[in-house]
Amino acid sequence: MSLGSAQDALLDDARARAREIVAEAEAEAAQQTEPARREAEAIVAAARAEGEAQGRREAARQEAAEHAAARAIVLAAQRESYEELRRRASAAALALRGEPDYARLLERLSAACRRELGDGVELDVDPDELGGVRGTAGTRAVDYTLVAIAERCVDGLGPRLAALWS
Repeated sequence: MSLGSAQDALLDDARARAREIVAEAEAEAAQQTEPARREAEAIVAAARAEGEAQGRREAARQEAAEHAAARAIVLAAQRESYEELRRRASAAALALRGEPDYARLLERLSAACRRELGDGVELDVDPDELGGVRGTAGTRAVDYTLVAIAERCVDGLGPRLAALWS
C-alpha cells in the first residue's frame, strides 16, 4: 500500500467516522429537543386556548355592557315619555280651572274632603298651580288637587302604560 493509498483510506475512515458522529449528534439532538418541542407545542396550545377563552369573556362582557347601555337609553326614553305624559295630564287637569263648571267641581271636591275627614276639616280650595282642593284634619290629609288627581290617574295606568313600550 502506498502512502497516497493509506492517506486516502485514512481520509475515507475519518469521513465515515465524522458522518457517524454527525448522525449520532443529530439523533441525540433530536432526542433531546423532542420533549422541548412537545412542551413548546403544549404551551402554545394552552396559550391559544386561554386567549380564546379570554376573548370570549371580553366579548361577553362587552356585549353585556352594550346591552346595559342600550337598556339605559330605552329606560331613559320611557321615563321621559312618562314624565311628559304626567306634565300633559296635569296641564289638561289645570285647564279645568277655566271651565264654567269649575266652581261646582270645587264644591264636589270639598264635599269629598268633608266626607273623608269629617266636618272639622280645614280646606285649601284652589291652591296656586295645583287647583282642586286639599283637606287636613289633625294628622290626616287628603289631596284632591287637580295635579294630584291627574298624576294618580297616570300612575294608575300601570301595566296598560307599560304595554305601550312592549
